[in-house]
Amino acid sequence: MSARHRSRRRELVESIAQGAVLLSDDGQVLAINDAARELLAIPEGARTRTATDVLTQPALADAVDDVRATGEPMTLEIDRADAKLRANVSMLRDEVLVLITDRTEEHRVDELRRDFVVNASHELKTPVTSIQALAEALSVVCHEQPERVPELVGQLGDEAARLAALVHDLLDLRRLEERGPLELARIDLAELVRRVVANQINRAEALEVELVVDVPSEVQVTGVVGDLEVVVRNLVRNALTYNRTGGTVEVRLRTLDDDEVELVVADTGMGIDASDLPRIFERFYRVDPARSRDTGGTGLGLSIVRHAVENLEGSVEVASQLGDGTSFTVRLPRGGPAAPR
Repeated sequence: MSARHRSRRRELVESIAQGAVLLSDDGQVLAINDAARELLAIPEGARTRTATDVLTQPALADAVDDVRATGEPMTLEIDRADAKLRANVSMLRDEVLVLITDRTEEHRVDELRRDFVVNASHELKTPVTSIQALAEALSVVCHEQPERVPELVGQLGDEAARLAALVHDLLDLRRLEERGPLELARIDLAELVRRVVANQINRAEALEVELVVDVPSEVQVTGVVGDLEVVVRNLVRNALTYNRTGGTVEVRLRTLDDDEVELVVADTGMGIDASDLPRIFERFYRVDPARSRDTGGTGLGLSIVRHAVENLEGSVEVASQLGDGTSFTVRLPRGGPAAPR
């Protein structure tokens, strides 16, 4: 084989977006691209002359031998501790071509979808069962106790609203977890915070909780308007819900430097036990399940906050002491994600 032919073959392999390894009939590595080195976790500078050097996963080495013997292509899944790979092995004349695809993200999304179905089925069961029971009761009392109809209709409306809120939050969370493209825009975060907090004033008055807002006149950031509104709304609603009569919720926004902003939502409420803190951002985790459901909580609010913030390459932290209030701190890059999707 001419030097020109070998060079051309290497160029072709290196141009493939997937990981690619080309092997001779006797197991010599004719070409390997950088993607394959990364996916196969081959250390920089390591020897890559033979199939044994690069195909360290026994299942992949066996597949190459089988394809060489039968001529029939094979596809196999490779599980590494930190990655899920798919390898396609086929003959290319008298040579063996191995193409490797990183399925880690695809696998993560598949798992999220399975978890979503399981969790949604479980959580939807309660309001659906309640609505069914109320509908049956309504069909009876409308004839026998018509004076109770308004009461049951009101309860039916409450359960329907709870179901609608749950479905809305489930769809929001699924969208955020799957990390789709972000609709980024330049936003005045100070104005957004003031607007969202203003919409919670009636709720605060009904709960007899004081809302204190400390926000600059303007703070420009790059982000997703709807997601940032949800972050602020969920944190403020939580702070109001789990507060005490006569308590306070403080909402503070400040610029840390030219590159970062900080939002703090602090309350004087019941606080969170140290044993619960590591889990509060999990889906459907409720510190006080009965109170959460009684106040219309879905158990998804903080999980939505975490995913929305992380999608913008920010961070969210919580500090709390049982009986002495809770403080959530969100930090966001002013310029938005470094590599927008």
